[in-house]
Amino acid sequence: MTTATLLVTDVENLGEVVALLRAAAAELDCGLTVRTLAGDEVDEAEAAAAAHRDRERKRLPIPVKVDLHALSDGPVDAEAVLRGARARGLRGGATVDEVRRTTKR
Repeated sequence: MTTATLLVTDVENLGEVVALLRAAAAELDCGLTVRTLAGDEVDEAEAAAAAHRDRERKRLPIPVKVDLHALSDGPVDAEAVLRGARARGLRGGATVDEVRRTTKR
């Protein structure tokens, strides 16, 4: 199975960001899972609430990662998913995780 990872820094709006990413991923026959940087699954509402508390305390919210995975035998194109989400209205807060990229250039 091919995978790719996106980093989401706009954790305060995680629900909206993930909804846009999920719609774009589905169009490209990909699924996604939201995880902490350590790899644990994330409750989106709890992560957004924690990010709001961090901002109130003058701390930077901790980013989360979105693991994309192919639902068929095709490749996963994280950049295409991100472009699709931006076409749907995403205005920042997510980027391709170059460190975790599983394909070589």
